[in-house]
Amino acid sequence: MGLQLYIIAPHDHYSTRLMALGFHFIPLPNSMYNTNPIQELGILRFLSEVYRQERFDFIIHYTAKPNIYGSIAAFWNRIPAIAVTTGLGLLRDEKNKLAARAVKSLYRLASLLTKELWFLNEDDRHYFLKNKMIKASKTFVLPSEGVNIDWYRPKPKKLISPRIKLRFLYAGRIVWSKGVGEFYQTARYFKENNLPGEFHLVGFIVPDHPDGVSHSTIQEWQNQEVIKYHGESEDIRPFIHETDCVVLPSYFGEGVPRILLEAASMGKPIITTDFVGCKEVVEDGKNGLLCKPKDAKDLINKILVFTELNQRERELMGLAGRRKVLEEFDETLIIDHYVRAIARYIAFPSLKKKHSMKTANHKSPSAPV
Repeated sequence: MGLQLYIIAPHDHYSTRLMALGFHFIPLPNSMYNTNPIQELGILRFLSEVYRQERFDFIIHYTAKPNIYGSIAAFWNRIPAIAVTTGLGLLRDEKNKLAARAVKSLYRLASLLTKELWFLNEDDRHYFLKNKMIKASKTFVLPSEGVNIDWYRPKPKKLISPRIKLRFLYAGRIVWSKGVGEFYQTARYFKENNLPGEFHLVGFIVPDHPDGVSHSTIQEWQNQEVIKYHGESEDIRPFIHETDCVVLPSYFGEGVPRILLEAASMGKPIITTDFVGCKEVVEDGKNGLLCKPKDAKDLINKILVFTELNQRERELMGLAGRRKVLEEFDETLIIDHYVRAIARYIAFPSLKKKHSMKTANHKSPSAPV
């Protein structure tokens, strides 16, 4: 469409890849997990200066800090912007009510200044409306961040005999609130009772995250031979291919976890919590199972139920998950929402033309409701 795309984010090992793809990359200083007030103001000052210099035509913000400080900076510079909440996280943190109140107040201000505020599930939208943090007319529920259904697709079935031990996989950031502790307790239960199950862990250890699991804890689990930790991975597909079920016992306050979308898209059953964001991907008993949040005993019970299923029943669960992704979470559907949103705010000929061509055969509304 002829647009130049800029990304402002903390520098990491993906930064050069983004540049190679043609993005203009601007490194964002300071940790996203920092709570120092002076450094927080530094993020606001930095974004405002970049916006003033670059004079962007349109900005999309993601996650709490960019949503808050970026919306303020965009308003100061008279640049239209929308904010996308990828989960409420701290706002739902019952342990840190003071911080939650502070974030709530800042979000109220940001909600006044941004053009639209998007959510990834109806529960998060309802939270903002219930707490009078935004007008309903400014909100929109984006059905997840989408998944590439061609990249994440089922592997051709091989004629192999069923495994004696079923494999269960946790993949994602290794933080307590994503249910890593409950996953470990389940794995330990299986080992202590000589039950047929293998438990595999893939993901980033995040030592500067306030809820992060330490390196030493993961090492201890490895030494106990309760869990097999595979480290970080650039491509999660081989691990999903080799597992029988993806498990995410999260109570973090997710938007819609990508790992669940990826697993379902690849035809794998899912066990996750009956909690905000996670439950959007699973129809209990159809393409997976739902367990109670923060309840290792219930997670153990649901995994035991899964182990009692025969191979055909597990395959049918996986097929149901793939169908759900095709109908609801295909990223081409998600991208279309973004294109139409940009077309509402930018007088850009090729965008307007694409928008009119899309809507000619697509009647569903994309404007905020």
